[in-house]
Amino acid sequence: MLRGAATAGAGAVSVSLSLATLAVLPSACMPANTAPTGPVAAGNVASVPVGTLNLVTGENVILGRDSDGLYAMTRVCTHQGQLVSVVSVAGVPALHCYAHGSEFSMNGAVTHGPAGRALEHFKVDVAADGSITIQGGQQVAPDWRMPVG
Repeated sequence: MLRGAATAGAGAVSVSLSLATLAVLPSACMPANTAPTGPVAAGNVASVPVGTLNLVTGENVILGRDSDGLYAMTRVCTHQGQLVSVVSVAGVPALHCYAHGSEFSMNGAVTHGPAGRALEHFKVDVAADGSITIQGGQQVAPDWRMPVG
């Protein structure tokens, strides 16, 4: 409960709050996290080894690569919208939401709740020079891959 008092005098407002009642939340706990809705530059194929998950800097999206190719998914947890982080489970990349403990496989499937839905996947394009673009507004099936050679 936030307790305090406000007083006004001569056009000024003074607010007094008990510091013990204030809490600071990490930015990953804020509900304004949203998945991308448009194109996102995501580096070059040469820098994405098979068997990895990579957070795309400045975006709430993850780029993955497995033996079938490249794929992308939201970083926004389906439980309450916090951001998931890349972790390692027995040497295999996975995703974990530190807010409430949800866990997801390398492909975004729920492996431990409270999340009840898999992470959304997005189309990935690769240009002739190997540059990667994630199409944030174009959802695809979780098994969709952009083959790369």
